[in-house]
Amino acid sequence: MQIIILAGGEGTRLRPLTADTPKPLVRVLGIPAIERLTALLFRSGFKEATIADFYLADKLEETLGSFSNGIKLGYVREDVPLGTAGCVRKAWNGDDVMVLSGDGVCDFNLPRIIDFHERNEADVTIVSHEVSDPREYGLVTADETGRVIGFSEKPAYDSCLTDLANTGAYVISKDIISRIPENEKVDFASDVFPEILKTGGRIFTIPETGIWFDIGDISSLLSCQSALLDEENKDYLIFEGCSVENGTTVTGGSVIEHGATVGRNCRIQSSLVMNGSSMGDGCELNKCVICEDVTIGRGVTFGELSAVGAGSVIGSAVTIAPGVKISPNSKIPAGIRVRRDVTPSGYKLLEMGEGGRADGIELTTENLMFLGKAIAKAFPEESITVGCSRDSASMLEALSLGLRSCGTAVYYLNDASFGETVFSARRLKTKYAAYISDSSVRIFHSGNCELARSEERKLCEKYNRAELADTETAPLINADAERKLYLDELRSILPGDFAGSVQISSRVTREKEIFTEAMRSLDWSDGEKLKFTVGNSIEDTVCEFPGGRMTYEQLLLLACRSRFSEGENVVLPDGSPLVCDEYAKESGSRVFRISPPDSGELSMFSIDPLFLIAEAIRYLRRREISASVALSELPSICYYRKTARIGKGLPKLLNREFSENRHGSDIIVESADARAFVRPMKSGKELRMYVESVSQEAATAICQDILSRLKAHQS
Repeated sequence: MQIIILAGGEGTRLRPLTADTPKPLVRVLGIPAIERLTALLFRSGFKEATIADFYLADKLEETLGSFSNGIKLGYVREDVPLGTAGCVRKAWNGDDVMVLSGDGVCDFNLPRIIDFHERNEADVTIVSHEVSDPREYGLVTADETGRVIGFSEKPAYDSCLTDLANTGAYVISKDIISRIPENEKVDFASDVFPEILKTGGRIFTIPETGIWFDIGDISSLLSCQSALLDEENKDYLIFEGCSVENGTTVTGGSVIEHGATVGRNCRIQSSLVMNGSSMGDGCELNKCVICEDVTIGRGVTFGELSAVGAGSVIGSAVTIAPGVKISPNSKIPAGIRVRRDVTPSGYKLLEMGEGGRADGIELTTENLMFLGKAIAKAFPEESITVGCSRDSASMLEALSLGLRSCGTAVYYLNDASFGETVFSARRLKTKYAAYISDSSVRIFHSGNCELARSEERKLCEKYNRAELADTETAPLINADAERKLYLDELRSILPGDFAGSVQISSRVTREKEIFTEAMRSLDWSDGEKLKFTVGNSIEDTVCEFPGGRMTYEQLLLLACRSRFSEGENVVLPDGSPLVCDEYAKESGSRVFRISPPDSGELSMFSIDPLFLIAEAIRYLRRREISASVALSELPSICYYRKTARIGKGLPKLLNREFSENRHGSDIIVESADARAFVRPMKSGKELRMYVESVSQEAATAICQDILSRLKAHQS
């Protein structure tokens, strides 16, 4: 069995620690990560290993030499990055291979893993580990025997149903290694393993329950440090040769390395102070890293997950905001607040909520400009359509300025509805769009009104960490011409005459104005009075009439039937009534359902309440029936939506408790009287249930059953 240690990554998310240090040499409790691994190999009975390196390879090889903790080391250096599988192929000696990560910390039972691999006659064995936030990892789904049935790469909470992460440790048969092309960039997770599954190969996973940390960023490094101290029953670690003055408190898994000096009355919590650094009196550190030979003045405050590069000088009374990274050898003058990385970037605060909402940041003019720059950097070479409600013009101006300063052309609509913005973006063929209303910003695909998780991650990273320097100024283009086409399209759906009256109430003034203008072309006559109410979202849209009331789901059924009667297909979001599919079959049409990261284009009536209302009116007019009659023709089904807060471990619980209800990434739970579409929300702590049932009681019962099954087994 050949041991190959991957040690070529640049560790960009760990900068400034890795600015001049290979990631495998980053120290945890004073010991480089890769030396902890060689010690584990020696304890496990191995005698030699091959290291595949690339970034700062000379420094890595010079530091480790030919032996480390009794393990004889050989080196194979990539000329260009070849990916995880490509570099293993280059380092291969013809035997079966165990692949390990040189920049992580683990205490895996390596002989047990190899025995498991051999007993199962596996092509590949993947070592997996339970994680608290599945969104940050590649996930492995397996059956009860451990045989892998699927992979999911850093998914959103609403599409991950397991919390077993791929640790990057593998045992791989020589037959598999031999098939990897030489001197080509190939990855195990994205290229080799999916192909093995596709061709019926045997991939197994073995969960390990001990220590495992992928030291990918500052947070994971500090978490690993704290966990190892817990293993040693220590609250903190101060190395010999340090000087810590009176009144200073060191707590929460902190480490102060050799030669560091700390002044009086400092507070150091859950932090790392590295060799040779010094700080004055009254400093406060909370979950941060101070690299080697940093000089810090008096009264400096470091925010969570900030980091200062080696050799930097920080003046007195400086405040470092959370998440700020200061490059090596920087000089920060006294008395200022450092709010962004020294190579300018924004705060590490942006998160993406439901529907592409930008959460976690105060939408000031400055932050909106930075958000615009981040969008431009995350999605380069793309124009964007931006719309805003009547009271958000200044926010649109700031966002647009940031976009344009980084070369992104902006088509803008002042005083627009969300529907107008989506329609215009589609007409203008801009892949991305943004809508600003009620002090919130939504960034989304113009097709499905969401972003894929990978796009959300990229956007957050650009805002929180990347350089956002201006490039070139792009134009600001008025898109009012599309507004007229939107109104024309709405009018084309509405019938020329209607036996009845229609009233619309909306919290968005622009929506009421649009619909009032569109209905002016109708020829009215006496008949049923319909009152449509539009709420905070399209799902809150209802229609009231004498003796009855239609919910959003029932209006959606009418809109679908309107399209089906013309032989058209419709595209609906996941969670839409399943009865739509049955109506489609009766008419010879089809229903397509999409959710991120699907790139399909949702039917306008499924995202815009005005188009939904227009389609419902057209259906009534075409059939020459009243809303009361239309309601009586619909199935006697109760539609019910419920959101419940569950807490941690929701994907794992769903996978364990509802594995038999899985349909791809969806979960559908059925009883005699109800069926529920179940999905975690993006927070990972809330569950959304869309229910179709014969009664309100049956809907409540199936929801209670789902929640009780989850809460009874919640850890």
